[in-house]
Amino acid sequence: MSGSLRQIRPGVWEMRVRTGRDPLTGQYRQISRTFRGLKKDAQVALNELAVEADQGNLGNTNATFGQLAERWLDLAKPDLGPQTFRSYRGLLDNHILPALGTRPLRHIQTADLDSMYHSLVKRKGLSTSSVRRVHTVIHRAFRQGVRWKWVRANPATLVNLPKLSRYEVTPPDVKQVRRLMAAATKFDPVFGRLLHVAATTGARRGELCALKWKQVDTSSSALLIEHAIIETPGGGWQEKDTKTHASRRIALDSETLRVLAEQRVYADELARAAELTLMDESYVFSLEPDGQRPLLPTYVTRRFERVRGNIGLTQIRFHDFRHFAATRLISSGVSVRTVAGRLGHSNASMTLQVYSHFVEAADQEAADLIGSLVSNASTNQKTKPRERKKNPSTA
Repeated sequence: MSGSLRQIRPGVWEMRVRTGRDPLTGQYRQISRTFRGLKKDAQVALNELAVEADQGNLGNTNATFGQLAERWLDLAKPDLGPQTFRSYRGLLDNHILPALGTRPLRHIQTADLDSMYHSLVKRKGLSTSSVRRVHTVIHRAFRQGVRWKWVRANPATLVNLPKLSRYEVTPPDVKQVRRLMAAATKFDPVFGRLLHVAATTGARRGELCALKWKQVDTSSSALLIEHAIIETPGGGWQEKDTKTHASRRIALDSETLRVLAEQRVYADELARAAELTLMDESYVFSLEPDGQRPLLPTYVTRRFERVRGNIGLTQIRFHDFRHFAATRLISSGVSVRTVAGRLGHSNASMTLQVYSHFVEAADQEAADLIGSLVSNASTNQKTKPRERKKNPSTA
C-alpha cells in the first residue's frame, strides 16, 4: 500500500498509510504515525509502515471490542452447547462488555486486561475460576479478531491469570449416602435406583439421564457411558457427547446389577401396561412407558433437593455423589488412573488436581503400611535366635 509523508514542523513528519476498507463500515481507513528525524529516515519508516499494512499487521477496523464480541459469539453459537452459549452470554453481559464494550480494539492492551482481571477479583469479588472463564471469552473473541485481521495480535495471550484457589472437596460420608438413598427409594423408587447407580459409578448427572438399556451390559457387568443429556431453551433437550467427548466403560458390582435389573422389571411392566414394548434404545430412567424421553437434569436436581430436605441434609448436592465415589475409591487404595477412567476424566492429572488431599492421605497410609512391614521384618530379624551349629563329632 502506498503512503504519504508530510512535514509538520522542522524534524517532525506525519506518515499516513491506508489499511484497506473497514469491514464494518465499508469505508477506507488510514493509519497515521509521527516520526522525528531526517526526511530520508522518515521515508524509510513510511515504507516499513506500508509493508506492515500490506501484511495486515496494523488492523483494519475502528471497531470496538463489543462489536467484535457480538459478531464472534453469533458466529460461534452453532458450535457451542446451549449451556456454554448461555455462560458466554452471561459473562459478556455481566463482566466483559461493561468494561471493554465501547473501547476500540486497537486501544486494548495486555496491561488493560491484567488490570481488569485484578479488579474483578479484588473489587467485584469474583472467584479466580470465574475470572479464568472471563479470560476464555475475551481470548477467543480476540483470536477471531486476529483471523479477520481486525487486530494485529491477541492481547489476551500474555496476560497474568490469577492462580486458581485450591478447592477441597468435602464429599458426604457413607452414613449420609445411605440415608439419602433410603429416603429417595421411599419417596420415589425409580429415583432411588438412579441415586444408587450415581453413588457406585460416579457418573455425571447428564450421563445418567442419557443411559440407555443397550448400554447396560449384564454379561460383562458393566455400563457404557457414551452421551449426556443437556437441556435447551423452551423445555427441550438433546443428547450430546460426554464432557470429554469420549465414551467409557464402568464395571459394576453385583448389588448395582441387581438394582438395574429391578429397574428393568419396573420399566417392562410400565410398557406392557400401556401395550408397548421397551426397546434397547429406551432410556433406563424415564417417566414415559416407552422410555423414549429421558429424565432431564433439572428434574433430577429438583427431586434430589426434595429428598435431602426431607431428612435435613441440605448441604449435600447431587454432584457430591460423584465426589463420594471418587474419594472412597482413592481412600481404599484404588489407583488414580483407574479412578480417572471411571469418572471420565481426560487424564489422571485432573483427578489428582481435584482430589489431591485424598491422594495425599492414601499415600501416607501406603507409607505407614510399607514402613510397618519393613519395621516388622527388621525386628523379626533382630529377635530371631541364631541356630547353633552341630558338632560333627557328636553327630
